[in-house]
Amino acid sequence: MKTIREVLAEGTSLLKNSPAPSETPFLDALILLAYVLCVSKEKLLASYPDKMSKTDYKSYFALINKRNKNYPVSYLIKKKEFYGLSFYVNENVLVPRPDSEILVETAVKILGDSPEIKNILDLCTGSGALGISLKHNVPRISVLCSDLSSAALGVCKKNSASILGKELKVIKSNLFDSIEGSFDMIITNPPYLTDKETDRMGEVGWPEPDMAFRGGKDGLDYIREIINKAPCFLEKDGYLLIESSIDQTKVIRNLMDSSDYYNTGIIKDLSGRDRVTVGQRV
Repeated sequence: MKTIREVLAEGTSLLKNSPAPSETPFLDALILLAYVLCVSKEKLLASYPDKMSKTDYKSYFALINKRNKNYPVSYLIKKKEFYGLSFYVNENVLVPRPDSEILVETAVKILGDSPEIKNILDLCTGSGALGISLKHNVPRISVLCSDLSSAALGVCKKNSASILGKELKVIKSNLFDSIEGSFDMIITNPPYLTDKETDRMGEVGWPEPDMAFRGGKDGLDYIREIINKAPCFLEKDGYLLIESSIDQTKVIRNLMDSSDYYNTGIIKDLSGRDRVTVGQRV
């Protein structure tokens, strides 16, 4: 039997030298091994001399082989950290990205400055990462999570129950089609990749759901509809926050400026790249 140190080195090497090498081979190998052994990363590093069973060895390299086929680590361990919280994820939802944390951070700041804001809609919620994180940090608000995918809403409900201690209200809706009432704020991370970008991801076997990415020829199909229809669901002076790719934000801001919004702006993500466009309903 090999030691944990030897097995970790072997897993790291495979991820580093695969046809589609991981950008973080050691970290990925470490996380997967800690998952198989049901220990923390810190305890694993302190257990280098220990021997590893054949059963665990086999399970570990089954995961390594999947990772080498572009399978996200988060899907393999069914977990992703986001905004300091641990979210359950599976193949029915997009894996939350650190870039999306700036949308939550921006919304939290707005809520801190505007205590009258209470009702929030998380449109295209997926795993619920945005709405749940916002509710966790600002408990006084009411959050409705919507998505076209029933499976995604199931994941959202599971996460809200485990993180918040109760399930948030969810509704199945194609954007605003089944939404009723009005809101003080709408937050959304809609599909915004172009059809060509989405097709390329499919060609390399990317496992995340196509519908979470595909935003039409220029990636803005859903965003245009959201900008056009959101005023009908926003209170006067209500906020719309949209996450997008860095090369779409200026277009989105122009669309807002040409519609029923004022006080528009673009917020940069943790890497200093344009990421979130915000505006208020006139």
